[in-house]
Amino acid sequence: MIKAKSEALDMFQKFKILVEKQSGKSIKVLRTDGGGEYTSKLFEKFCEDNGIVHEVSAPYTPQHNGLAERKNRSLLDMTRSMLKMKKMPNTFWGEEVRTATYILNRCPTKKLNQILEEIWLGCKQLPKHLRFFYSLCYMHILDAKRRKLGDKSEPMILVGYHETGAYRLNHPLNHSIVISRDVKICENEAWIGIRKRIVPYTQFPQ
Repeated sequence: MIKAKSEALDMFQKFKILVEKQSGKSIKVLRTDGGGEYTSKLFEKFCEDNGIVHEVSAPYTPQHNGLAERKNRSLLDMTRSMLKMKKMPNTFWGEEVRTATYILNRCPTKKLNQILEEIWLGCKQLPKHLRFFYSLCYMHILDAKRRKLGDKSEPMILVGYHETGAYRLNHPLNHSIVISRDVKICENEAWIGIRKRIVPYTQFPQ
């Protein structure tokens, strides 16, 4: 996630290095809309210095960049559905876009009839770790971080996945994001009953 459009060039530079090293191929053509973050002199110079043909679509013609526009729509629809279904505040949009992307990359496509992640990594991907979004979780607390009579686990909310195979969890009190692999996920247990014992009713959505 980026905080401002001015970070677009920096993110594209990092993306270019990553995909070219992982795939062994070079980016030859980049097609964008006419947004200022893509048409700045610095962005144009970077494309020229790296031999990238920068195609800018005509104004108000998203069909000229249909692949990107359709993917953005799919991500937005999934994000909206997850937020509305679980009655979560829009402040979680970043986590849900990340989760939606993670799931889409592990779904087969009609055109290729293959899973995108398997094509990219070149190995079989098993979705056994996928769980219901917004499930109640109990994250294990290490012995070194608790007292002798302290709780061995802490209730959390599943909001996403981490590249290492761990889960991204939301802390119900301070709403921080915690990454952990040692988690027990209770998909069939309602969060609302647990929440009332932890946080006041008005501080968290149903």
